[in-house]
Amino acid sequence: MPTHSPHKLQEPHHHIDPEHISDAHPMPGPHSNVDNGTQTRYVRMLLALDDIPELYKLLASFFTWVLLAGFILFPGTFASWKDQPAGSTVNEIASIINNVPLLVIAWICTGIGSCGMIWLWWRWHDNYIWIVNRIFVPGLLNSLAGVISTLTNVYGTQGGFFSTSAKSTIIVTGAITVICGILALVYQFGMIRNLRKEHDRVVGVEKAGKYGEGVLGDTKREV
Repeated sequence: MPTHSPHKLQEPHHHIDPEHISDAHPMPGPHSNVDNGTQTRYVRMLLALDDIPELYKLLASFFTWVLLAGFILFPGTFASWKDQPAGSTVNEIASIINNVPLLVIAWICTGIGSCGMIWLWWRWHDNYIWIVNRIFVPGLLNSLAGVISTLTNVYGTQGGFFSTSAKSTIIVTGAITVICGILALVYQFGMIRNLRKEHDRVVGVEKAGKYGEGVLGDTKREV
């Protein structure tokens, strides 16, 4: 009797479109357990940081630098006792401005920097992480540098004498320092922290890891 060899059953081959390979076979990664349905606002903000055009990052650096330049120029306009004629009174010296063109340039730089920072804040106000890192913290540090520069000039070279321009400078630099500091604290320890708590409830606690590679904790944070 002729024997017939059994036919092997061939499994069907499924064609996978290379363009959709990530959907069919997701690659492992730190966020591989998070699909589009559970992606949190915190993760979306972090991913959006790479999508914000470089132009706005350059503008943020420029505006905060111009603000600092204006603060550094102000002390060059302060009046002092040694540069005034003998017999001048305190009120006369306090009202004198040594270098008017320099004062104008300083105010222009300060105005451009402040207005530019406010505009960028409005433009990217929904990304709390970007505006804290690019606007509020640099603005705080540069304004604080302006306060230190002003006080150093007044007490180091003018014997603690505050002229009219020195008083206006310390008021402006101090006010911007306080405003940027308060906003940085509110956003960082209020709004961003709440987003991070929401993220931890959905995904779990993520830690930096030994070398900053990012690792997912075993348990979710209870808030």
